[in-house]
Amino acid sequence: MLDTHALVWIGAGSRRIPERVRDALFADDAELFVSAVTAYEYADLQHRGRLPSAAALEVLQHQLLFEIVDFAGDLWPVAATLPPIHRDPIDRMLVAHAIALGMTLVSADEVIRTYPVEMLW
Repeated sequence: MLDTHALVWIGAGSRRIPERVRDALFADDAELFVSAVTAYEYADLQHRGRLPSAAALEVLQHQLLFEIVDFAGDLWPVAATLPPIHRDPIDRMLVAHAIALGMTLVSADEVIRTYPVEMLW
């Protein structure tokens, strides 16, 4: 499950992504997922002009072949019970989503690493 910055960097072909992470993401058997909360955050950043208009989420989805996963209404208690280590509620929702679905979270965020979620980075 890709964090917003990971999605942006992958889409831009950024060298900020370590080679071992890139290799794992683009392995033949890799399945990429984007939480609906990440999709919202991405769209919001684009709307506020912080991302190029050419990097539309739909374009990235077509190029990277990721699946957008709905954030179920019954996940809010998981997010609400996470300790407020990370001040960003979107990131806490993303962590809760990855935990609930048993997915590996792809993020360079050092603070997220303190949560009990499997990480790739």
